[in-house]
Amino acid sequence: MVTRRIDAATATTLTIDGRELLSFAGTSYLGLGHHPAVLDAVREALGRCGLTAGASRVTSGNFAEHEALEEALARFLGVEAVAITPDGWLADAAALTAHFDEVDGLALDEDSHAALWSAAALVSAHVWGFDSEDMTMTRAWLEEQAKVGAAILTDGVFPMAQRIPDLAAMLAALPSTPGVAGLVVVDDSHGLGMLGEGGRGSVRAAGLADERIVTTGSLAKSLGAAGGFVAGSFARIERVRSSGQIYDCTTPIPPAVAAGARAAIEVLEQEPERHARLLANAAQLGGLARVLDIDVHPVPIPVLAVPLPDESKGRALESALQRAGIFAPWTTYDGGAGDLRIAVTSEHNSEDLARLSAVLESELSPR
Repeated sequence: MVTRRIDAATATTLTIDGRELLSFAGTSYLGLGHHPAVLDAVREALGRCGLTAGASRVTSGNFAEHEALEEALARFLGVEAVAITPDGWLADAAALTAHFDEVDGLALDEDSHAALWSAAALVSAHVWGFDSEDMTMTRAWLEEQAKVGAAILTDGVFPMAQRIPDLAAMLAALPSTPGVAGLVVVDDSHGLGMLGEGGRGSVRAAGLADERIVTTGSLAKSLGAAGGFVAGSFARIERVRSSGQIYDCTTPIPPAVAAGARAAIEVLEQEPERHARLLANAAQLGGLARVLDIDVHPVPIPVLAVPLPDESKGRALESALQRAGIFAPWTTYDGGAGDLRIAVTSEHNSEDLARLSAVLESELSPR
């Protein structure tokens, strides 16, 4: 495994081995982790509250900053309630374990993040991976397996695969059998900040408001903070708070981080042009993809996976980019085939994108 040690970072650069590189890596899609108002909020809360919450929220670790962040997230997402978790991975686990008694048939989109597959293993349910193109088969399987309750799990956006699932079709695929509960869990780690009005996520983008939907996600991507969240109805979130060790027996994110995440939401609400810039840059990245003969989704996604024949070719392209002062990593997940992963943010400008395009076209054009 290649580990790159980063010495410093800005919204668009990374300093690696003493050299500042223009970065097209990571998931800080809106540059909020470096926004002055966000950093000011972190510094103020850090001086007032210290570095750690120090205990579980049900004992002495529940700070005003945690509650304020949950309220801001609920308002931004347009849901009744939110519970934050120490990590985005744990958000999926919290959502599933809170509903363990309602789920005995569980279908996952085959491309779902490993966090959802891990969460599925925590409940005593029949688990099946499905192809999202065939929801009829998914519904038939759930109707056969689910006697108590059925759940469908998916990411809100699959950035590397350039895919956005049909959430309305997933709701429709839940069994209508009387007495059988239904649940759709959407891990919107990549949808938050990207899809929907002002970046309010994939559920809002799909125009859905349904008590059967629970949204989870990471605060470490578009919001530039750390931690995770579970969002939904009052009843769903009360289950998360009252029925799971993940909420009761963990120390929450530091109050200063919660304050920074809340400030990031406020900046996003006050600066809608930031979201518009992200979409414009994502569209420009899509244009570059078409020049390189790479298929992309019609909705601009700020991530592009550049497929190459093997790892040696991928590492060679990564090195060529670095020689040109650009960082984009060769990336593999779960031992699968790798890709050069390119991600744009709202903070990249036209000159940055032109530099990237020139190097990629030069390196990938037939010789």
